[in-house]
Amino acid sequence: MYRSFFYPTRLALLAVGRNFMPMAWWMPASKEPFRFLLAVDRKNHTLSLLRELSEAALAFYPWEERAWVVRAGYLSGGRVDKARRLGVPLRPACCLAHTQVPEGALAVYEMRVSEWPWDGDHALFMGEVVHVEGSAEAKERPILFLGFRDFATLGERWRFRPGGAKPLPREERGKP
Repeated sequence: MYRSFFYPTRLALLAVGRNFMPMAWWMPASKEPFRFLLAVDRKNHTLSLLRELSEAALAFYPWEERAWVVRAGYLSGGRVDKARRLGVPLRPACCLAHTQVPEGALAVYEMRVSEWPWDGDHALFMGEVVHVEGSAEAKERPILFLGFRDFATLGERWRFRPGGAKPLPREERGKP
């Protein structure tokens, strides 16, 4: 019954230990305390690392870095050193003991994670954010996952202004 009509979603990179993988199934779950909810496929090598280390970093890269970010999802961290294979330098996370983050991220959320019991094909993890770093550029030209092997970035911007103009009639909606 799964249908992915909810895409696009913003693609992140989940770093755990020296391993990393692209991830589209994440969401903010709480502001106070600041937490993210992550869904990791049970067949993924990253799952065993999350269970072992109980820490991770969720990192966001610009559109220009999409090739290696996406390619990381087609390599198994259990078989190869992804950083070496992809030529991506790593740096230690600021507040995590075991995790290294690929350089060049525009925003990084370091988390301590705990698993939630779940019987689906993905394991759920709650990550409590312990450190945040980023720049205003993190909102510009994100990698958007459209499903399967399709990606896009932003091309248009609009800001809603409460109390502004009245809603357009249905036949005029979406016209420039």
